[in-house]
Amino acid sequence: MEKHLLVTVSNEYQTSQSLRFVHNFFANREDLKLTLFYVVPRKPDWRLDPIDLEANPEAIVHIEEDKVTRGVPAMGKAKEWLYSMGFSKEQVLVKFSQGKLGTVKEIVRESEEGLYDAAVLGRRGLSWFEEMVTDSVSHRILWESLSFPIWICRNPERGRKNVLVCVDGSEECMRVADHAGFMVRHDPEHAITLLHVCGDDRCVDAEQIFGRALAEIKANGVPDERISVKVLTSANPARTILAEAENGKYAAVAIGRTSHKPSSLEHIFATTSLKILRGIEHAALWLCK
Repeated sequence: MEKHLLVTVSNEYQTSQSLRFVHNFFANREDLKLTLFYVVPRKPDWRLDPIDLEANPEAIVHIEEDKVTRGVPAMGKAKEWLYSMGFSKEQVLVKFSQGKLGTVKEIVRESEEGLYDAAVLGRRGLSWFEEMVTDSVSHRILWESLSFPIWICRNPERGRKNVLVCVDGSEECMRVADHAGFMVRHDPEHAITLLHVCGDDRCVDAEQIFGRALAEIKANGVPDERISVKVLTSANPARTILAEAENGKYAAVAIGRTSHKPSSLEHIFATTSLKILRGIEHAALWLCK
């Protein structure tokens, strides 16, 4: 089955961490398709009707100018770079967004409508998620809309391999295991380590937790020799996960996001997800819901 990724691109394509991560991570690219997505940056003073762009003629001019002077050249150079790295023209599509909803919402909408296997964000991913946290008007809507996996690439280090999948027995973590298995099944150089962090030394449910996650990964065709399990004890799961990711030189850390409606997004992110998002370096964070 083909893997289709939405890869965000800015005018600073030369330093695109999303492009570099995708290229470095997948050795077998035969079943991989990329849609490069450029969002015209929205100006704070725009007053646009969500449907009728004609409400602001100046915005129309800005959109077209940015697309022509920045978007099209950036996309062209990003495509040429991918071609030079071995991707075929059939594997690389491009798509532009007018940016009328703002960057975060445009990415959410495209990811939902395009049914991509994941949305891949670069170094700006953290700032976009911080925007979600501070935007009290939209954060609940955005959170409820995030039904697709998101990869946030933070200074990915070339040569890193394998995926650290964090599990706790929740349905979200089972979907994380399934997603990781699907993504690496045709790339035998990548292994998967299931990590369960216990708050004390009992970990009475670890065997059951690993059993379900292992079943999800194996269902994707990943053989036993590429799967391992690990249990660590810590009162600070985020710090422990980050240390394990760095010590093991993992290419990606995969975690689940709570699916219930949050009373405060800051409360949700302040637990494990945002701490890892803020602290991860040299790898990608895969967030699944």
